[in-house]
Amino acid sequence: MKNKLYYKSAAKVFEEALPVGNGRLGAMVFGNLKTERLALNEDTLWSGYPKDLNTKNAHESLNELRNAVFGGDISRAEKLGNTAFHGHWCESYLPFGDLIIKFKSRSSKNGYERTLDLQSGVARASCGGLTETVFASSVADMIVVNLKSDSDFSCEITFKSKLKNSVYAKDNALIIEGSAPEVCQPPYYNVSNPVVYGNRAMKFAGAAKVIGAAAFKKNCISVKNQREITILISLATSFVDFKSMPTADALGRAMKRFERVKSYGEMLKEHTNDFSALFNRVDLTLEGGSDLPTDERLAAVKNGAKDDGLIALLFQYGRYLTISASRSGTAAMNLQGIWNEHLRAPWSSDYTININTQMNYWCTDICNLSECFEPLVDFVKKLAVNGTVTAGDYYGCGGFCAHHNSDIWGNTNPAGYPKGNGNASSYSIWQTSAPWLLNMMYEHYLYTGDESFKSEMIPLFESCLEFYRDFLVQKDGELVTCPSLSPENTYMLGQKEHSLTYMPSMDREILYDFFEICRKLGLNAPDIRQVEPASDGRIPEWAEEYEEKDREHRHLSHLYCVYPSPFECSEELKKAAEKSLYVRGFGGTGWSLGWKVCLWARLGNGENAYKLIKNQLNPINPRMHSVIMSGGGSYPNLFDAHPPFQIDGNFGVSAGIAEMIKNNAMPACWNGSVRGIKLHGGKELNGKIVNGKLCAEE
Repeated sequence: MKNKLYYKSAAKVFEEALPVGNGRLGAMVFGNLKTERLALNEDTLWSGYPKDLNTKNAHESLNELRNAVFGGDISRAEKLGNTAFHGHWCESYLPFGDLIIKFKSRSSKNGYERTLDLQSGVARASCGGLTETVFASSVADMIVVNLKSDSDFSCEITFKSKLKNSVYAKDNALIIEGSAPEVCQPPYYNVSNPVVYGNRAMKFAGAAKVIGAAAFKKNCISVKNQREITILISLATSFVDFKSMPTADALGRAMKRFERVKSYGEMLKEHTNDFSALFNRVDLTLEGGSDLPTDERLAAVKNGAKDDGLIALLFQYGRYLTISASRSGTAAMNLQGIWNEHLRAPWSSDYTININTQMNYWCTDICNLSECFEPLVDFVKKLAVNGTVTAGDYYGCGGFCAHHNSDIWGNTNPAGYPKGNGNASSYSIWQTSAPWLLNMMYEHYLYTGDESFKSEMIPLFESCLEFYRDFLVQKDGELVTCPSLSPENTYMLGQKEHSLTYMPSMDREILYDFFEICRKLGLNAPDIRQVEPASDGRIPEWAEEYEEKDREHRHLSHLYCVYPSPFECSEELKKAAEKSLYVRGFGGTGWSLGWKVCLWARLGNGENAYKLIKNQLNPINPRMHSVIMSGGGSYPNLFDAHPPFQIDGNFGVSAGIAEMIKNNAMPACWNGSVRGIKLHGGKELNGKIVNGKLCAEE
């Protein structure tokens, strides 16, 4: 089935369910026609409220910390970093709740089928004459559920949520109202009260109405002996903006969307036209597919079957998820896009901006979805405001900076142990996320040629440049960053494992591009040299040739100069990157595999990229909940498995496949056709794929 996910049984767990979304609203459709569950999300439902959690006197320890790094006393530097430069964990993206539909007296399993049509953005389940159709309409700004049967059916509909809430019926609607916690600590931070409620946090409200005959009870909707009904679901929060207390009228917002309700047929048509207009810009066909259900196709590939059609489906799935989770005016996609069922989600389902948030947006422009990039721009603007406080408090610098984690409130401090009593030295004190995000904005301009956008981003570049003019420090006659680190990786000094350093290769490569872009924008930027190969011929990860603790580490930070840099690097660096990649290997977490696909595509090696795509299709059993840091793949619904679920790998592999096509770096076994891959300047690639080579259409 081209551009369709297909299954013969209902989902039992989240990673088997099928996602729908309109950018703001998300639902995971389980397709259970006995007791259906729609796991609901709204993109502004986060814990917390605006607050300044920067360590105000951190800058007083900066020189001491730098002296420890430059003097080689890294243990002392890391102790000082943890105690004097600590911040606070970011807030958490939260599950809204579930809509539950309990059917009465339905036992048939004959002919069960469940599908997700990527082209139209519609999920369906059917069995025993009953068909459920679900979509999240951007036009109506609601989730729509249609139930249609060839015989009478009865059901009860209700809401439930893991957050504090109440459910009641009023004015021909079923309503859920509740509040988010003021604090929701990440699951790896073990304290006695990790979730704290109060009156300053976000409020949320949802309402369900029925088109068709229904009765409203105390806390549910009752439907009896009907052939067809349509359930309209409207969700809202009290979020105002990242600077303001969340005091908006959530219920009023939710109810307002019912004022102009159209018929089910009209809503379906409007939604399909809207969604397919974006999806149909790109087409990829690869010969050699299968009519098996999607989960069975994954298993077959693991057992050696060739299914390039599944790779085309995986590519289009990344585009589908982008359209569903990132639209104009919505929040930027987080670690799980917009789909999360956990109160304390893995890594808080936040914005991890040392790779994961960036990867979420790698496939927007090249996959012809440039409009979907806009939420990332809005997110960077938040960082530019809050980051001016962080720049002053931690470094005594002007301009703005941001560290490795953020949230809906635009957090920019080095997230870590709130009391400075834990070791966060491998991830927290790293300030180079902002220029990386700005480099992405410049590449977005290279794709679109939008001069008004260029003018809009120049003040952001100016502010970030001001920070680096103040922050960079001289060492051995050149400007370097200090303190810094190579995200989440460690090196060995004797028998001790360390992270803090000065000018790691990722900093050098990002800033090399950033300063070059600044000059292109007419700004006076410092000159720094590009990274150079190490004595072993690889691209080094750190300024000094330290011994790596983990040679196959999931992060590939030091290879930024190859991908995702918007500029082509030298042949010397490409050869060094190739050596580095072979050492890193062909395994890794789900998103790491996607990054490696992009890297091998840029290096022109389609066979290695293809090997990694097949590794990313490794089926992961979602009912085994252990976190396996070294082995990723795909869940039955094709969500990327870190594990656990992280959506960035979906976007990484889609971007990588597009890069393979763009660079004519495909495996010799690929045959098919492609249309609509976007290039800098707005041009598009179209043609036939013959034995792994792109040929112009006749």
